[in-house]
Amino acid sequence: MDKTADAVVIGGGIMGAATAHFLAKQQFGKVVLLEKSKLAAVSTGHSAAIVRTFYSNPLTLRLALRAREMFENAEQELGGDCEFRRTGYCCIFAEKAAATGEQLLAIERPAGVLAERVTRAQVQELAPLLNVDDVRFGIYEPLSGYVNPVKTTANLVGRAKDWGLRAYEGVRATRICLQGERVTGVETDQGTIATGVAVNAAGGWGRELGLTVGLNYSLRWSRETDLVLRRPPGCGSFPVIADPNLQVYLRPHGDDQVLAGLGPPKEIEPLDIDDYDPMIDDAQRSRIEKGVFERMPALREQEYVKGWASMYTVTDDWHPLIGPEPGLEGYYAAFGGSGHGFKLGPPIAESLSKMIAGQEPEIDIHAFRPHRFIEGELFTSAWGSGNRA
Repeated sequence: MDKTADAVVIGGGIMGAATAHFLAKQQFGKVVLLEKSKLAAVSTGHSAAIVRTFYSNPLTLRLALRAREMFENAEQELGGDCEFRRTGYCCIFAEKAAATGEQLLAIERPAGVLAERVTRAQVQELAPLLNVDDVRFGIYEPLSGYVNPVKTTANLVGRAKDWGLRAYEGVRATRICLQGERVTGVETDQGTIATGVAVNAAGGWGRELGLTVGLNYSLRWSRETDLVLRRPPGCGSFPVIADPNLQVYLRPHGDDQVLAGLGPPKEIEPLDIDDYDPMIDDAQRSRIEKGVFERMPALREQEYVKGWASMYTVTDDWHPLIGPEPGLEGYYAAFGGSGHGFKLGPPIAESLSKMIAGQEPEIDIHAFRPHRFIEGELFTSAWGSGNRA
């Protein structure tokens, strides 16, 4: 393993892989990526990987637009084909969330998002097997869809190796080393790497790693589950469906399956990030199926294929912690996606890598700075609290 590096990125999820990719791409120097397990092992690999621009504040909207551009042009932007499927995205609104829907549409259009208000009948045309009895209207983004998160991560790392990235799986970073207030290295279970730049992209373990440099991040961890069912006969293709009324989402999965999970608003389900069951349990499966079967009744008779459990790493305002910390030279945070990390990760990492290199990023991500909470500048959302942005 390398003994020295110009930058060490800790964590092989989307944030770490993308940050390492863009640092290597701009020839920052010798860049080393460390992953204690395997690439995309936890939250990233289990992501529903929905690519949408359906956001309600200027920064996340701009990042989401850039993200879609990157996924659409993944060969050039992200190192290889990410299996982007442009299915469209439709959020459907019953009475209780109708006002929020109108507010979101008013925010999206001026930001340059191609989104339209669709009637109940048009929602039915987009997804003929949906039960739309309670639907007032939908907001439809025809350019959105989903990708393969594991392949995306592998592409980012694989392409960056051509630019000199050294990636190590099965190597655990145990401590970021300081001399005074300056990063001098990263200690691992296989030796120490001398470096002046350390990027904490450790996901759920970002707090643990932060403690080694005296930072006690406020995080919560929530158990998140998804399942896959066979697609009903006659279903055909349909958009990603977000349903805040029944608190579920569903999307096509490959050519003959449907992926579904719980959507907001919902309570955090605490878990021990070092000791949790990665399989979906009966209670969680029933909760998802209840809403999904009500929204698409034809799924009730279809085969259950598989399910899994993973986690969200949740910050106090459900937005990521990105950037340097005052008084720590060479340290950068890049974690806390709160359910948005995969889709926003590549453009966030693109901007962060330029910040690390002392360049001006095209998208200013200063608002994600980890110390914003001390300064009283939290993010808000049209949805209120919870994992919508």
